[in-house]
Amino acid sequence: MRVNKFQLLLYAVSAASLLSVASAQQSIISVTLCGFVNGIRGIIGILAIALFLIGGVLYAVSHFLPSSLDFKKSLTSWSTAMIVGGVIGLIIVLLAQPIVSTIMGIGTAVPGGVSGVSISC
Repeated sequence: MRVNKFQLLLYAVSAASLLSVASAQQSIISVTLCGFVNGIRGIIGILAIALFLIGGVLYAVSHFLPSSLDFKKSLTSWSTAMIVGGVIGLIIVLLAQPIVSTIMGIGTAVPGGVSGVSISC
């Protein structure tokens, strides 16, 4: 079976164009996911800081209230729950990018253990 130079060039160009289309689609998905992750990270980050601030103020106020009030204990537990919610929000913000990178890398690993997808936002 003889392959002439023209056929070899045609195969090389078609393979390069297929790889180009695949990387362009992957790039569009990466840009979309980066925008989504950054938007969610911004919203959750702001909410986490707000929960910290409001929870801290309520916790401080609950310790200044006299112990004879009925809602002091519930206010203290509610403010503690807000602070814990802020911590969970910050953990989500910190782990969002690695989770998306891992999900995008599933099924695209190439031999040698290196992922074919890399997302950097």
